[in-house]
Amino acid sequence: MIGVNLALKRENGTANADGGEAGKTGGVLGGCGQMFPMLRVNGELVDQELVEETFHRVKTAEEQKVQVSCCERDPQFYEQAEQEVADSILIAQEAEKRFEEIPEEEVKPKLKEMIDVYREHGASWDMLEAQRDMMRHEIAASLRMDKLIQDLLGDDNKVSDEEVAEFYEEHNKEYRTPAEARSLHLMKTLNEDATADEVFSKLCAVREEALEGADFEELAKRETEKSTGELDLGWITLDRPTNPFEATLFSMREGEISPVIVYEHAMHLVKVMEKKDEQIVPLEEAREELENRALARKRRDALQALAVELRETATIEKIDISGDEEE
Repeated sequence: MIGVNLALKRENGTANADGGEAGKTGGVLGGCGQMFPMLRVNGELVDQELVEETFHRVKTAEEQKVQVSCCERDPQFYEQAEQEVADSILIAQEAEKRFEEIPEEEVKPKLKEMIDVYREHGASWDMLEAQRDMMRHEIAASLRMDKLIQDLLGDDNKVSDEEVAEFYEEHNKEYRTPAEARSLHLMKTLNEDATADEVFSKLCAVREEALEGADFEELAKRETEKSTGELDLGWITLDRPTNPFEATLFSMREGEISPVIVYEHAMHLVKVMEKKDEQIVPLEEAREELENRALARKRRDALQALAVELRETATIEKIDISGDEEE
């Protein structure tokens, strides 16, 4: 997904606008050792660090999703990163084309704000003076992007109540606090010392004691084989309803004692001590955040549509490590 920040990184000096090499030379080295070609957009050679950063972000996000290493998919991840970077470069180039000069009266107050923030964090005047030109460039790039977005959206550079409500519905899971439960726990391991039938029968007998009025905590102290001796599991969040332990725990009422649960090479009994129901953050309570997120999405969509349009007439090339054109 194309983003304003990526386009701003390019404007802030991560690519060389005159077509010369920027940053390191050669191709992009993938996470598992593959070498990928460099990228040139409308004659502008892209700093490979920008592509590398995007490549690793794309790859890491996918690996976190599937919980496995995905080296064999590096070419796919690189192609996705390459397209995202190319689109961002095209957008930054279009912003420069439409708004080549940013008036000093717009840059100056922003520069003062930036300097004040750096000073609050202990930056010296010498350091700030040395970085003044770079800060001016960053501010101009940011203002240029703001102007481009305003140019694209016009009066629609805001979100309506209907758009906020729609965004809330689409992302309602993010505004839910899942149910929680606190329980006491008794565990017996399945090992060579006793058969599964014997362990099951023993826990059924313990459960009967508890149901007849015996103190569950005292029973757990007497019977548990947990190495730490821990009985109180604290607050557990309902994250995996397909997990047999969680499914059983959250299907019970406060004070109820579970049937025998078979899970992870052990058998368990739990007594629910307290429960908290799922909570939903009301739309009005989250309105400011929702408005910001919905507007950010609208702006990204507008930039993406612009990138698609710009690609039709753009010259996007891949350059191999020897400097010869690949495409």
